[in-house]
Amino acid sequence: MLRFFLALLLACLSIGVVSHGQVTRAGLPPGFSISPDQLKWVKMTDGTGRETATVFGDRRKNELFGYAVKWQPNTTAKAHSHPDNRYVVVLSGTFYHGYGRTFDAKQLEGRSAGTFFAEPAGIAHFGATKGEETVLYFVGIGPDRTDSVEK
Repeated sequence: MLRFFLALLLACLSIGVVSHGQVTRAGLPPGFSISPDQLKWVKMTDGTGRETATVFGDRRKNELFGYAVKWQPNTTAKAHSHPDNRYVVVLSGTFYHGYGRTFDAKQLEGRSAGTFFAEPAGIAHFGATKGEETVLYFVGIGPDRTDSVEK
């Protein structure tokens, strides 16, 4: 799985540099590699218990970024959007994802480990996990933020 995520990273890096001439390489050295045990997990402040780990880049800047999000079992995220396109791979577990301005469990689609999906800029979406921990890997071009849609 790690090889798949690194291949995806390199593909996205190539696309980002070619299609966004202003975007930097996010300070990646030649031959960049990182193993899962090198990730530094930080608890999110949104009260969901999720944790994030930056793989490369700075999401606040106009540059390519990659980060992982670890979801605990039985966690939900209300509807929100982002100003940038984000591309996601489920690294482990199953993620339940839906689009809309309000969390609706009937709209959730299961995305198992290895699944690739996108979160288009400005499109409201929501997510959940069920009985297992789930790790997602995101790639995008900043600046990035989360805009709450559902209160």
